[in-house]
Amino acid sequence: MPRFLRFALPAALAALVLSGAGCFSLGPSPSSSTATGTNGIFQTADAGATWSASTAVPTATGVGSLAGADITALARDPQDDQTLYAGSKQNGLFYSTDGGVSWKRPRLDALRDGAVASVAVDPSSTCTVYAAKGPRIFKTTDCLRSFAADAFVETRANVSVTDVRVDWYDPKTVWVGESDGGVQKSTDAGKTWRRVLSAFAPVSAVLVSQQDSRIVLAATQGNGFYRTTDGGADWTQIRDQLKNLRGADTVFALAQDAKGSVIVASTQYGLVRSLDQGANWEGVPLLTAPGQVAIRALAVGPSSGNVIAYATSGTFYRSTDGGRQWATHALPSGHAPSVLAADPAQAMEYFLGFMTPPPS
Repeated sequence: MPRFLRFALPAALAALVLSGAGCFSLGPSPSSSTATGTNGIFQTADAGATWSASTAVPTATGVGSLAGADITALARDPQDDQTLYAGSKQNGLFYSTDGGVSWKRPRLDALRDGAVASVAVDPSSTCTVYAAKGPRIFKTTDCLRSFAADAFVETRANVSVTDVRVDWYDPKTVWVGESDGGVQKSTDAGKTWRRVLSAFAPVSAVLVSQQDSRIVLAATQGNGFYRTTDGGADWTQIRDQLKNLRGADTVFALAQDAKGSVIVASTQYGLVRSLDQGANWEGVPLLTAPGQVAIRALAVGPSSGNVIAYATSGTFYRSTDGGRQWATHALPSGHAPSVLAADPAQAMEYFLGFMTPPPS
């Protein structure tokens, strides 16, 4: 059976939708793959040629939709690509165990509303998940049945967690980026923490190299990149070499292939790429001029660093040759693409989240 057929709603679920049963709803359910003006999550099995809404939220009283949710984070379980997690701006955490056919909400009230900025799954334990909300990291070790709300707590006022990452080599090592430029590190799975970097600009993303987990990048909004090759003991700022790539020191997202041989960053300049674990950077040729479009949704590979995909308002772009040529497709929503996740097993499959665009 072709894998894309699992995108269709099961008959029982569709019957609930059509029956008019009472339902949870964050917005109207998209009625087609071209639901202009909706948020939520869409998925493609053919590299963007066609899209399907991934927004069904079954509840005890019916089936609702997360089409009105501003999606801020998407994460796949490294051990099970049918399990996904989505963070939202106002409506907390969602998760799917059927490859995006339907979405559920955690039992914990604190994770059913508010902004979840980042989600990370322990690569060695499928039931261990970290979710960043405001100044806290919530951690579960029993597949979301219960959470500890104090895996990390930032006590300084007006400082929030922007990203959380788990070391693939040693999952007891967890990294946290913060809105004040701080990077925190735990080596005991969140029991204790120490600040290892002050970047003096908001940390937008943290990346643990798939090639060598001692190499970590912290991307900032205004101060470029900070790079460590010894697990955070020493850091080098990478900003001066970005001067010829105007705007590249303001970074929005980081992505890498499965081997860590290629790292791509979306920046105010556009896309920039490193072939040496973040030590040096070059511009990626795009169809648009530098600085012309805002790129927040980005994915690389995972099987090949030459496969780069990103989305801007209205358009999905994908290259299989490192940016020399690009295929483009129209997006299913007129809202702002916010985050993109590639399927590690299916090269043509992606999940794409949307947000309401800011006022002009």
